[in-house]
Amino acid sequence: MQKIIRILCASVILSVLCSCGGKNQYTINGIVDLPELNGKTVYLINFSADSDVECDEAMGPVDSTLLTDGHFTFKGTVEEPWFAMIGCPETPFTAFVVVEPGNIVVKNNDSIGGTLLNGRLMDARKSMDNTDLQDEMKLYAQQYYGATDAAIRAVAERKYDSVEAIADARILDANWKLYNENSDNLLAELAMQQIVALGDFTYSELDSIVKAASPRVANDKNVQAKLAQLRCVEQTSVGKHYTDIQGVDGKLSDLIDGKLALVDFYASWCGPCRAEIKDNLVPLWKKYQNKGLVIVGLNVWERGNAEARKAAHEKVMADLGITYPQLVDSTRTATATYGVQGIPQIMLIGPDGTILARDLRGAAIEEAIVKALGK
Repeated sequence: MQKIIRILCASVILSVLCSCGGKNQYTINGIVDLPELNGKTVYLINFSADSDVECDEAMGPVDSTLLTDGHFTFKGTVEEPWFAMIGCPETPFTAFVVVEPGNIVVKNNDSIGGTLLNGRLMDARKSMDNTDLQDEMKLYAQQYYGATDAAIRAVAERKYDSVEAIADARILDANWKLYNENSDNLLAELAMQQIVALGDFTYSELDSIVKAASPRVANDKNVQAKLAQLRCVEQTSVGKHYTDIQGVDGKLSDLIDGKLALVDFYASWCGPCRAEIKDNLVPLWKKYQNKGLVIVGLNVWERGNAEARKAAHEKVMADLGITYPQLVDSTRTATATYGVQGIPQIMLIGPDGTILARDLRGAAIEEAIVKALGK
C-alpha cells in the first residue's frame, strides 16, 4: 500500500510537463480560484524530474510574481525544456509544468495545457485517473486493518490487491503510451520512472529496455536504482545461495546454517508484517520448531534512533508473543542486499543455504515448509 503513496506523488508531477528545443519565448498564464491567496507571491521553481527534494521544499526560485485577482503570469526564454513547480509556499496551490516554447495555461492544481507536451501529459493524467477505484480500495483497507480473524483479513487483502492491480495497469498503460510517443524528449524520462516503479521486470528484461533507451532515460537515477535493485533480487533468487547478514547480536548464518530456515523481513509498524506474524509465523513456530524448522525474524526499517528502534522491537515481540530467534539489522542494508522494496518479505532457505522460496505469504508459507520437510 505504501507503493500507492509513492505512485500518487509521481502522478501529480506527471500531470504537467513538456519538451522542445531552441531559444524561444514561453508564457505561463495561471488561474487560481483561491481568493485568500490574492496578493501572495507565486514562485516558478526548477524541478528536476529526478530530484530528491520533497514536493513542498523550495529548490531555488527561477522567477516570482504576485497573484492578482486570481491570475499570475511568467514570461521568459527557454533553450531546452525543463520541469517546473509553480506554487505559493504553505498554501494548497501547487502545479507542475514543463517549461517549453509557447503559451502554457495553468488552472488551479488540476489542469495544464496550451503546448504540445503539456497537453500530452494532461491526457496521460486523465487516463491514469483511479478516482473510481479509491473508495473500493479504502473499504478493503479498512476491512483488512479492522479484521480480527485471519481468514477475513486474507480475503480483504486479496480484494484490495485485485483492485490495486487494475489501478497499476492503468498507470502502466498510460506511461508506456507516453514513453513511446516521447522517446526523443524529457517526457520519456518521467514516464520511465513510473514504469520502473510499477512494472514487473527481471533484471535482464529491464536491462534490455534501458540499453535501447535514450541516454537521458538510461542515466536517470531512478532507473539505475531499479536496475541495481533487480540485480540484487537476481543474485538472491530461488536456487541461489543466501547472502549472510550482520545483525546486532550476530549473523544470520549463526542462526540458520545447516537448518531449514524461514526468514521474515519485518518492522514493528508494518500492519501486514504483524498480521503474518500473528496469523502464521507464531503458530508455525509452535508446530514445526521440533520438526527441523527454525524461524528467524529479521527486524528492518525500524524508525527513530537506536534506542527507539530497540524499544519498538522489544514491544512488538511482547505484543505478538514472538519467541523464535531474532536478528536486528545493525547495518540497515539487509533489504538492499536482497533487493527488498516491501515488507513483509518471507523466504525459505534450505539446510545447504539454497534459497527455496521468496515472497511467501499466507497459506503458501506452510505449503513451502511441508514440501521442504518432505524431501
